Amino acid sequence: MNEYRVGQILFLIADASKVVPIQVVEEVIRTTLEGKEKTYIIKLPDKKGTTVDIKKVKGRLFTSKSEVSSFMIENAKNAIEQMITEAETISISVFESHPNDVILDEADPQVYTLHMQRNDLPAEENNEKVQQEDEDDIIKVDLGNGKFGKIKTGDFNKAGALD
Repeated sequence: MNEYRVGQILFLIADASKVVPIQVVEEVIRTTLEGKEKTYIIKLPDKKGTTVDIKKVKGRLFTSKSEVSSFMIENAKNAIEQMITEAETISISVFESHPNDVILDEADPQVYTLHMQRNDLPAEENNEKVQQEDEDDIIKVDLGNGKFGKIKTGDFNKAGALD
């Protein structure tokens, strides 16, 4: 059991949506046939000023607001990550597409034509290199699932990629 001092304020997370301050009002040391046992009596912030043994309190106790904050932020972050992962899984199973997949712009004939050529060729004839020789300053990137993107090396350098 943690050590507390009489008068100390603790923070209790009793359920996921509430932080409740409680105060240690008594330190109790019991001597029994089994030995000595230390426990604490805490006071709840209700109108009656209810007191209860700290062992009977359900929830998590924290000694500082920074501990509570860190705990709650980490829980929120994990919950958000879990929701996003579930959404990605649903996207893949329902739409057969990952949210990060790039949709080809049919208005850009160069990329669309390249995509169509690669998908229309039999596997043994589809041996075009993803990155062509340095004829122009455009880098072509295979994004997977037969999708391609392109970027000018000048733009790539402006973004600080080759510094």
